[in-house]
Amino acid sequence: MAKQLSRRQFLQQFLPASGTAVLFLAGCRSKAEISPTTAPPATAVPTPLSTLLPANRDLILTPNDEFYVMETNGTPAIDQAEWQLRIDGLVANPLMLSFADIAARPFIEQMRTLECIGNAVGGNQIGNAVWGGILLADLLEEVQVKDTAVRAKFTAADNYETSVTLDWVNQPGAMLAYQMNGEPLPPEHGYPLRLFMPGLYGQKMPKWITHIQFSDDADHLGTWENQGWSNVAQVKTNSQIMLPTHIQKVPLAPLEIFGVAYAGDRHITQVEVGIEGQDGNLRWQPAEDLVRGPSDEVWTQFYLPWTPPAAGTYTLLVRATDETGFVQTERARGVLEGAFPNGTDKIHNIVIVVE
Repeated sequence: MAKQLSRRQFLQQFLPASGTAVLFLAGCRSKAEISPTTAPPATAVPTPLSTLLPANRDLILTPNDEFYVMETNGTPAIDQAEWQLRIDGLVANPLMLSFADIAARPFIEQMRTLECIGNAVGGNQIGNAVWGGILLADLLEEVQVKDTAVRAKFTAADNYETSVTLDWVNQPGAMLAYQMNGEPLPPEHGYPLRLFMPGLYGQKMPKWITHIQFSDDADHLGTWENQGWSNVAQVKTNSQIMLPTHIQKVPLAPLEIFGVAYAGDRHITQVEVGIEGQDGNLRWQPAEDLVRGPSDEVWTQFYLPWTPPAAGTYTLLVRATDETGFVQTERARGVLEGAFPNGTDKIHNIVIVVE
């Protein structure tokens, strides 16, 4: 199994000491402004590197302080001793749990990639971490959800709310997390407890969760859903090139194209890199070197060695294929094309200059 490597360690090991590209995988912070016109901040464009060294093959974990943050009403101040999780509605045995009750239950850890539904093509609202907590299935078995329930509604301490159909919440991998990369969940990432369900964007997995209510309201719309965002929010198959970066100048020498592909809980079967020269001809080739996580809920890292045939400007593209046979087909019109309202599966493309 591949060694886990943080983005910071990756950058320190493989990029120049100047740290000029240190933001290429850094997350961004977006607050309030929930609207279709809101676009994630653009990834910083680094100054040219003198060379591109081959990337290491270790699986990248995003450090807690670099993981992207999305907020609607700011980070609530929560007293762990006062906090409680209520599970009720159409259940036979309602529960009220303290943090001590949660922490006393069997502990599990799962590596998961988390992506915001608003992550633009080539955007940085995506990260990978090991989350620790408890399985949601154990609590659902205790409360005994009634047959009349069709949705689970989630409410958070910041007044955020959303809901899902029961097939999502009943997945074996659904969990409530109170640790992130072996540390207590940071306040901006949902302290003391946040929800995870395989296959969905972060929109459906609220932080600071305080209430799970089972309901027969099939039409419930939450905070973002009332702004026009998807009420399903299933992750779309997407991929992006991380190295080299857009508008980067690189030497006329062998380099390695590196990036990630992600499809929620679906298996990535193939990643292809397209190279378009100044003649306009686009040639696709498979990235044979793929590094996978412990499950399909973790991004797949891809590596492709390439030697530019001559100096000039080149466009690099990437597309992924998932286990259903879906292949990314539509090329994004810009490096950071938006994702409203369902997320995006458009093809990421960048331009580099070979000198």
